[in-house]
Amino acid sequence: MRWVRMLMLFSLELMQISRGNAALPPVELNAVEVLRDTFHLSNWTGDPCGNVTWIKCSGITNSKVETLDLTSYNLTGNLPAEISNLQNLLYLLLADNPQLSGPLPDLSGLSLMQIFNARNCSLTGNIPDLKTSNSLSTLDLQMNDFHGSIPAGLFQGNIRYMYLNDNPHLSGGIPSTSPLTAIENFGLQDCNLSGNVPSFNTATNMEFIYLQNNRLTSFPPDLQMLTQLRQIHLYNNDITGNLPDLPAASSQGTDQNYVEWLLFSNNQFSGEIPNSWYQLTYVQGMLLDYNNLSGSIQKEIGNLLNVKQLNLSHNHFSGPIPDEFGNLNKLEILDLRNNQFSGAVPLTLAKLPNLKALWLDNNNFTEIPQVLRDKLGSNMTYDSNVKIIGVSSKSGLSTGALAGIVVAVFGCILAFAVLAFIQKRRRMKTGEDQVSKGDMPKSATSFPLKTIKSITQNFTTLIGKGGFGSVYYGKLSDGNEVAVKVRSPDSKQGADEFLNEVRLLSRLHHRSLVSLVGYCLEAQQQILLYEYMEQGTLHDHLYRSGSSSNPSTSTMSSNSSSTLREILSWKKRLEVVIEAARGLEYLHKDCKPPIIHRDVKSANILLDDRLQAKVSDLGISKQAPELDTEEALVYSGMGVSTVIKGTFGYMDPEYYSRRRLTIKSDVYSFGVVLLEIITCKRPQTLRFPGSAATTLTEWVLDAVNANEVESIVDPLLGSQYDRESVLSVARIALSCLHPEGAQRPNMGDIVRTLTQALQMEGRYTDSSVPAAMDDESEDANLNSVCN
Repeated sequence: MRWVRMLMLFSLELMQISRGNAALPPVELNAVEVLRDTFHLSNWTGDPCGNVTWIKCSGITNSKVETLDLTSYNLTGNLPAEISNLQNLLYLLLADNPQLSGPLPDLSGLSLMQIFNARNCSLTGNIPDLKTSNSLSTLDLQMNDFHGSIPAGLFQGNIRYMYLNDNPHLSGGIPSTSPLTAIENFGLQDCNLSGNVPSFNTATNMEFIYLQNNRLTSFPPDLQMLTQLRQIHLYNNDITGNLPDLPAASSQGTDQNYVEWLLFSNNQFSGEIPNSWYQLTYVQGMLLDYNNLSGSIQKEIGNLLNVKQLNLSHNHFSGPIPDEFGNLNKLEILDLRNNQFSGAVPLTLAKLPNLKALWLDNNNFTEIPQVLRDKLGSNMTYDSNVKIIGVSSKSGLSTGALAGIVVAVFGCILAFAVLAFIQKRRRMKTGEDQVSKGDMPKSATSFPLKTIKSITQNFTTLIGKGGFGSVYYGKLSDGNEVAVKVRSPDSKQGADEFLNEVRLLSRLHHRSLVSLVGYCLEAQQQILLYEYMEQGTLHDHLYRSGSSSNPSTSTMSSNSSSTLREILSWKKRLEVVIEAARGLEYLHKDCKPPIIHRDVKSANILLDDRLQAKVSDLGISKQAPELDTEEALVYSGMGVSTVIKGTFGYMDPEYYSRRRLTIKSDVYSFGVVLLEIITCKRPQTLRFPGSAATTLTEWVLDAVNANEVESIVDPLLGSQYDRESVLSVARIALSCLHPEGAQRPNMGDIVRTLTQALQMEGRYTDSSVPAAMDDESEDANLNSVCN
């Protein structure tokens, strides 16, 4: 019997060896093996704890998995349920796996988890309730597609960093924040949250609050306990009530507040600016535009010694501008438009050393110092101040002399512009229209021409052609796919556009903008590399072409002329334009100074393999305050006057007629795109059977006024759309097309309206379609072709 027992023990040891000599308990070993097999990860021999880079173990004999790091592993598919058996796991890191999809499994068994990062994946379903994870300090689930409401169990006292932002289908209210006593960063922006924002009084360590781009309706009135607070982002909500009180400096004169940025634009706040705000000595930006604020500005405004941007426009402020504005030596931009300010504009503003732009339009000012006008020139606007009775001037010059000076200056500018234009044309003819690597930003990656030829297989696969040149498919050595855009010799876009795009995209990063991978400047070649967008353009999908039929398209996607693009359902069309609108909103609102795209059209909205939309082609974009003498560009608070560029059919008529380019020019072009997704009619269409309309805008307007929106809807959609949803989009599109730019909505308003239209579509069920049918099945039933 003794030898039998010895044989059994030996057999058990052999079994252990056959399991890879692992010190892990069988249940954990099985979990990592399932992960390996599910995601086709590399195999190992022996103990996985010592041989696998994505696993880190601990314990005397490496007896437990503490870290699972699969960041950027190109995972595809769903996370297996066996992961919940790793009950000693401290760090679960799954970020940047765009193909990692499906709902999360039950993670309630991971009670020791401290960091859970699944940023930038494609996870769906509900966010799991992690209330059993009492050690959780960082939760990063941003940039996914979670649905439903936020579980209250997430809001625990130990979480310090919470990022649930960029989940557009995350809805409902925000749970009570009272248990969040340790929270420092609170990111819930770009979701679909509504209702009240709970009190933060217990979160005394809070530094950053990001709640912009939701549908929230109220905000806590008192934040004075948050003495570590640095930034609050609330713009683009529906918040009413007064502005919150903020932590102020102590009575001993020691600064207690650290607030740097207050972004409250596009809400419905009312009342006056609280006294505590005038004590924010660290604040750099205070943006309160597009609210219902009122009252006068107190002289304590002079305490904001570090403020650089102050935007009080589009409110109901009144009274004079205090002389104490002259204390704000770091102030760069002051926007007071569309209020009821009165009295004389203080001379102290002219003494501000860093003031670059001052916008005073639509107020009741009575006098503007001449020295201030001389200082800012075209960077100062004051239209529609009907009570201005004179302009203070100490020059001693007569009106005739001043007029003569103006004419002379204008003549010099015109001559300089003409000379610069001639020089530019001469450079183009002589082949000197080039840029050097020294002109390129250091943050941009340079590729040798030899590498470009290798990754494109010597420019074998053409996937598009646009105004800049041909676009080829490429594949980098790391396996990432790219679109390679090569400037043609006869391109109308030159070195300026090439340099402009590299400079912009090397510092702009947003999920709704196509990313620049790098560039090539060699052998007089100008080449740009972008991320590859597999599903082509919105234009391709609307007009059903494998490659764009628009000659001005510069697609960065595959081009299979034998394969028609899939037809987009109404829901998918809404999701596409929402993403595109967010990209434009980023350019207009979050970039300082704002960036005007200048060529918004359906052919410049690209779709990746999951039909996620991104805006492309910033080559002719403009940064609002920059001067361009070669185009005689003159900047003002209302826009830039410049040579006309863009695409016929999408071009803002105000821009065309007045040479004044503003962010509202992009809004007009985007309005045309919205008409396209409704009607599947090209912008250049002139005849509409059964209608006397001669333009696309007129046709849609007539249908909306007659309450006959069905008559303009793309026949491909059949009856598979919510009528109110389409009507809502038609109305916001028509408002985008208002002849006067000032009357058009901003991109934040558009995003909000489109999101509401998507919600309407979510409640829609068509009796002719089975209830369980998904978007792809709907698209399969749409078998007509756009005309």
